[in-house]
Amino acid sequence: MCFFPIPKHDLLLGLCCLPALAAIYLTGFTFNQVPAAGLMAGGALTLAFGANKTWGGSSFSLLFTTTLGMAFSSWLGCLTGNVLPLYIFGAMLYAAVYVTMANVDGSAWWMLLQWSIAYLVSGYFAGSLAHATDRALLVGGGGLVQMFFLYLVFRRYPFQLKNFYPHAWLRFLRVTTGKYKHKIHLQWSVFFALLAMGLALFGVEFFQLKNGYWAGMTLLICLRNNYRDSLSRVRARVLGTLTGSIAAAALTDLCHAPLYLVGGFMLFGYIAFSWSYSLIAKSYFVFAFLVTVMVVFMIASLGGSQTAIATHRLETTAIGGLFALFALVMTRIFTRKQILFRRTKKASG
Repeated sequence: MCFFPIPKHDLLLGLCCLPALAAIYLTGFTFNQVPAAGLMAGGALTLAFGANKTWGGSSFSLLFTTTLGMAFSSWLGCLTGNVLPLYIFGAMLYAAVYVTMANVDGSAWWMLLQWSIAYLVSGYFAGSLAHATDRALLVGGGGLVQMFFLYLVFRRYPFQLKNFYPHAWLRFLRVTTGKYKHKIHLQWSVFFALLAMGLALFGVEFFQLKNGYWAGMTLLICLRNNYRDSLSRVRARVLGTLTGSIAAAALTDLCHAPLYLVGGFMLFGYIAFSWSYSLIAKSYFVFAFLVTVMVVFMIASLGGSQTAIATHRLETTAIGGLFALFALVMTRIFTRKQILFRRTKKASG
């Protein structure tokens, strides 16, 4: 029995996102290109988590802009990953821009998170310019395939194809800048997010941990615009990852057949992005559990060691959670000091 009932709308929207994943993997198995299909599925899966979102009143604008940003970030991550200091510096910039959007524009915030994740992951698969371009095309292609299938489903409806004119970008930036200037805590949030990202990635490299990008991903996901929500998310994500890693290791150990692993990835992926639409705030622990199982199945389908994947995810998630706590606490302390200083200065003046 499900303790968190899922609305029918979410279940139906989740089902609308499955055909793209099925088509991608079917093509991959047919032409013996499963690793390439896995990259495309990653791009399609990301848009599945944002299928209910809009930007400027347009679903098309949000999904297309997210796809372009992920493709570029994948390309950039592959190239900077060849030089570790440059890769870490780039990740710090992504973290700073991402946190800037906190409590300013929710859609842009979500898009920047997806771009940042694409950059972080691709940095650990560094290569030549040709390799970076191939990866960018596959990730972007997966996003476009997802958009195509969503358009087929909603073709009788406007798909919210509201025109997003170029000058709208300038208006968006102007409004965003104005909002940012009136939010004191964001200035310290940006500084400590940037610092925490650098320290987290340096830490995973110092301890020679595999798949260190999970530390950066955890850090960003836990940095919410609400202090209490952020603290709760750190705890839920670490515990959800722990239990999810144990469960995933056991499930993937039962069978190593590619179809089983891909099927498990699609099943838990469907449950995860269906729940994400409305229940993520109710039980982030359950959501983190599902995403962890989904990720382990996905990477295992590409040939990775199941036990190693689960272990690495837990280790790096714990590091990312610790540095997220560091950024949250330091932001709170320095914000309070700045507010008190302004009040004192105003009273004395």
